[in-house]
Amino acid sequence: MSFYDENGNKVLSSDRQQPPVPLLLRTPLPSRLLGGWTEIMPEAPALYAPFSFVVGDQINFQFPATFWVGNMLASASTGIEFRLTNVKDVSVDGNQLLLRVDTSDPSGREARVTVKADENSSFHVSVKVNQLLREVPLISASFDSTSSEAFRGFGGRRNKIDQRHEAFLNWAEEFSQTPEQLEPLIGDTFGEQYQFPTGPQGAYYIQSLFISDQGYGFMLDRDELSHWRMASDRNDAWRVEVAGGELDFLVVPGNQKQVVSRLSGINGRHRVPPRWSLGPMLSETIQEFTDSPENYTEKVKESLDQIEALELPVTAFAFEGWVGTKKTGAFDEIIQRLRAQNIKPVTYYRGFVGQTEDELEEPEVYQEALSRGYVTKRASGVPYIFGSPLMGGIAALIDFTNPQAVEWWKERIKKGLEEGSEGFMQDFGEQVQVDMVFHDGSSGIAMHNRNAALFHQATRQAFDEFVADNPDREPWFFVRFGNSGRRGSAHYESASWPGDNTADWSRASGLGSVIPDMLNRSVGGAYGFVTEIGGYIDIFGSIDSELLIRWANHASLMPVFRQHGGPVNGTPMPWRFDDPEVVEHYRAAMNRHIAAQPLIYRLWQEALATGIPITRPLWLEYPNDPEAGRQDQQFMLGPNVLVAPVVSPNSDGRDVYFPRGCWQHPETKETILGPQTQFIQAAVDELPYFFSCGAQPFPVPEGGF
Repeated sequence: MSFYDENGNKVLSSDRQQPPVPLLLRTPLPSRLLGGWTEIMPEAPALYAPFSFVVGDQINFQFPATFWVGNMLASASTGIEFRLTNVKDVSVDGNQLLLRVDTSDPSGREARVTVKADENSSFHVSVKVNQLLREVPLISASFDSTSSEAFRGFGGRRNKIDQRHEAFLNWAEEFSQTPEQLEPLIGDTFGEQYQFPTGPQGAYYIQSLFISDQGYGFMLDRDELSHWRMASDRNDAWRVEVAGGELDFLVVPGNQKQVVSRLSGINGRHRVPPRWSLGPMLSETIQEFTDSPENYTEKVKESLDQIEALELPVTAFAFEGWVGTKKTGAFDEIIQRLRAQNIKPVTYYRGFVGQTEDELEEPEVYQEALSRGYVTKRASGVPYIFGSPLMGGIAALIDFTNPQAVEWWKERIKKGLEEGSEGFMQDFGEQVQVDMVFHDGSSGIAMHNRNAALFHQATRQAFDEFVADNPDREPWFFVRFGNSGRRGSAHYESASWPGDNTADWSRASGLGSVIPDMLNRSVGGAYGFVTEIGGYIDIFGSIDSELLIRWANHASLMPVFRQHGGPVNGTPMPWRFDDPEVVEHYRAAMNRHIAAQPLIYRLWQEALATGIPITRPLWLEYPNDPEAGRQDQQFMLGPNVLVAPVVSPNSDGRDVYFPRGCWQHPETKETILGPQTQFIQAAVDELPYFFSCGAQPFPVPEGGF
């Protein structure tokens, strides 16, 4: 099978003349074992035919509790792999080509293949293998690859911006990170990008789509567990394998910008936000083991005192423990005070109901959801209860395939807006277990990734209905969990955040992981990136002022500037450091973001129309520059701003790659001609960023920052 662009150029094929391949016995070698790699446990062998399938069984083991509820502990298949062989019959129905195809299965099993023109200049291919006596648990497609082909995208991956030579599962997962302090213990075996327990490629926000530099894009149009081998076990081919006996995918010819536009148009794009959400946001997180409703309420009030006294330009404030402030009777007072300070109140919701000790949910919600049948079930029909990923206790996942559960959720969201919230963090949802049963009959393996789109769609409906009745309000929500599809979750979201960065410098999940994550999801329509300044996971200690200031500068030219904090040590607000200069350095980063806000807003409007993201990988703007294609710690803000944050501790600057053209630092007026790499001095309170010479994308306040 081969695909051609509009000029008749072949862009993707699986047409190598190769000798017949013997049947492969699939053994129970896991494609993941605690995030392990092929160095530890080799991949199961694969049949590289255009289309193949396994007759046998699939084995999946997940974490049933702890932080990692729903994560895939091990995934394997057993059985024999067969291939599609000779076309038996061809027919045409409108714009569809219908094929009946023989297979190498001696039982006489057939397959049906459909090829048709689809939206945004794409080809849609569907393959379905007949289910006979034994089930088909896996079906795959394989394609040729050049020795240098790049595979970019795949959602919020932190390991790299080209997944060539990587093999991974597309399975949205929880707490996929490793604190920097563990790297000396595991670095020799797993590398600096390892994330426990999912390996380097683990992600909260997964997209089963990528952009090739060979003139095409690819999107898997299935939600089930998928396994990708991107020239990982052979250099001349790549392969995708999907749980089940049906395979659907889209091939989109075009250059890289065309493909980004066309794919994101199919998947969906982040909505244009209200302007208030693009100003600096602070968050008061809960210290899980020490905060009571009383002392949490006092911390919120103290933060509001400091914001006012220091005259910090904050436009939004998130108090995640809003339930605790209700218990103390301070919720309405906090809402009124925020409004008086012209700050938008932001609260918190999550995709499960829990019987826990936290202050994130009203306690009666758990019993209400279970008694009304609004949660997922076991095959026996009883609610599926699992160990909560927060502070112990038990939890149950809301079933968004149940129309009554959706209406109940929407009423909860609208009630929160009516009580004064202007926005929400929308957390979790990745806790789907493969043996869960949903209201519409779907299995857990089909619903695990799809749950993101259903979850966010329900909230979007609630927002739309609320705004229709309250046209003067501009509510906004941002999410952690995401997936792709027709339409994927980005179609319903306002924005997304990277998900529980560790409060460190690490390349796996700390400051060094942020830019690859942002760039990989941005090209798939999820360009509304919400930063997490300071990180969240802080079990090894609080961050120091150097990391906080570097992170704030790092975030200042990203779409949404938001500080978070950890469950152990709380939020590292700038005034909570001994050095008063920390506040001024933080204020400077806020001011830079405010100066860039009109540009970010305009780029967001353009992104919704075209799919070309707000923050862009250099490979997208400079597709013929191999060195630009390798940059994973720099980005473009639109076409004229080059940003290269410092992401290493104890540094007085960094090497910056300048693509072709003339670049000028807007504060120092230093001018550099590209292409070249040059070391740029940058003190802790400075950010290396450059404008295209002659352009002024946003104003620099007098005196710089």
